Amino acid sequence: MKTKLNPDVCYMAGLMNKHVENENSAIGVRSASDAVIERFVLKAIGLGIKPNKIVVSEEKGAKHVLFYHSKLARMARSIREKETRLFRERNELSANYVAGMFDATGRLSKGVMSMKMDASDQLMLENLGVHTFNSSITSIGSFITLIKGFSALLDTIQLPGNERDPR
Repeated sequence: MKTKLNPDVCYMAGLMNKHVENENSAIGVRSASDAVIERFVLKAIGLGIKPNKIVVSEEKGAKHVLFYHSKLARMARSIREKETRLFRERNELSANYVAGMFDATGRLSKGVMSMKMDASDQLMLENLGVHTFNSSITSIGSFITLIKGFSALLDTIQLPGNERDPR
């Protein structure tokens, strides 16, 4: 089991940031997006979790996927507590963490991109050059360039301005 700070662990910590389980050793996500669920499972397997240890359930149109691993859960909680100090530069680790946050609670409606954030999340995003106001992201271009290629949800969203692009 790889337990060093790496992009996969940062992505899991970003997802867990908004989906804290009651169990101390549980790591999980609840989403209606199959792309987010698939990415979560692939990252878990990449971290050494056996596929038969990953529990998938469906309730009210959303899938809930989780597994139990105390060391990884402890590390993810530690990353969440230190996010403003750990993620000060735009690099692969910070991009994966923010992509996990966006995959957990992000949305785009009427040209406004938003996700659930608290004050420390906003400070971290400001340090990364992404401007925020309450729960909305005001510098969408900067945000997209940060998480593009790391977020499963961003790949499924039709961004404004490319409606006629068939790709």
